[in-house]
Amino acid sequence: MKLRYLFALGLLSACGGNPTSGDAADSAVANDDVVNGEAAYLEFCAGCHETGMFGAPVVGDSDYWRGRSTLWQAVLMEHAREGYYDMPARGSRPELSDETINAAVDHMMSVTFPDRPPDQ
Repeated sequence: MKLRYLFALGLLSACGGNPTSGDAADSAVANDDVVNGEAAYLEFCAGCHETGMFGAPVVGDSDYWRGRSTLWQAVLMEHAREGYYDMPARGSRPELSDETINAAVDHMMSVTFPDRPPDQ
């Protein structure tokens, strides 16, 4: 049982992307302090959302995402910030800013539903 727990913990830590030195959010921020959603997604979210690890919805698989909340992006951003079921809050990176999390979610939705209108 202990081994299974350690294995699961190791896999969960993979959802947070690769550790970086200094402020983890810096790597996803452009020179103008504008968060790059694609870079944030690739660094902090893709570990689970590219493969479906732990049941994470796969980016680009619109059928999997369709049955989710009609409030879409606002709910998804809240889940990403606070955690949801097996998904750790902020991808197990508590130092990530709300802007970084929101940019990553926005990128995920724009890839999965390229024709969707943005939240107002």
